[in-house]
Amino acid sequence: MAGLLFIFVKNFKMATSVRLIRRYVWLVETILRAGRISLEDINNKWINSSLNEDVEDGLPERTFHRHREAIADLFGIEIRCDRSNGNVYYIRNEEILDKPSFTASLFNGLAIDNQLIDNPDIKDRIQYEEIPGGTKYLPGIIEAISKNLLIEIHYRSFNDRRLKEFKVEPYGLKQASRRWYLIAHIPDYETLTVFALDRIEAINITNEKFKFDKSWNLDSYFDEVIGVNLEDDYESEDVKIRVYGHQRHYIETLPLHKSQKLVKREKEYSEYSFRLRPEYEFQHEILKMGFNAEVLSPLWLRDEIKWQAKEILKFYQEK
Repeated sequence: MAGLLFIFVKNFKMATSVRLIRRYVWLVETILRAGRISLEDINNKWINSSLNEDVEDGLPERTFHRHREAIADLFGIEIRCDRSNGNVYYIRNEEILDKPSFTASLFNGLAIDNQLIDNPDIKDRIQYEEIPGGTKYLPGIIEAISKNLLIEIHYRSFNDRRLKEFKVEPYGLKQASRRWYLIAHIPDYETLTVFALDRIEAINITNEKFKFDKSWNLDSYFDEVIGVNLEDDYESEDVKIRVYGHQRHYIETLPLHKSQKLVKREKEYSEYSFRLRPEYEFQHEILKMGFNAEVLSPLWLRDEIKWQAKEILKFYQEK
């Protein structure tokens, strides 16, 4: 996460420095925590902030309003003034920070970093999930996507350890299970190909243009699966599972798939329906829940999970 944040901070041209972006984050966080706050109170807090290098100076009103405009441009966060209640400021659209996006990741990561600057003694008590790698290629790939430029990539997959070179049309980027993936079209291939960024060893952004199919949509492309696994061996179908105990609270707050619906709730269990391709990644999610999850239908999937459970049991049986 920290590496990704640094890459994006470095590439924001509208900001003159990381320090200035940290000021923007501090300002938004201060208003968020207060709910509604006057410029005078913002100034008092700024004087005591470790980000303030001019200890005795507050935040001039002119600078404050420039920061408001920059925050709207950079993060899409609107700081509004409630003139009817004493000219207090508030965040009009704070829900934007709960939506999955680069912007939300950048802001929330820097908000944590700001807190660690003020409280360096606790930095060892906060841990991020490690991303395997490849994030250094994100800015270049995003530039190629925005300009419809072909990319040359050197790629070494897990299935084939040979280094291969591809010239691809970058269609989109997707994050799944802590990895970033490039979804791209290889000229003369019928279907799109998914490349894990941590398996890319080098990229070159060419000056060659390609015609992007504007009817293509990233969300709908992966509508039927969990993650990025689009195996043709599976078709979309209705799936029903039963989840026991406290495990159901976890999947209700973090659904396995966007099609998840609660069908029945009993004292000991709840049942959920899905409409998706029940491929490997979905099966893996069921197995991760162990004895707290049971596939009810379709029958072939129930049998498949049963077979996999028996295969796992073989590792634990006495020999």
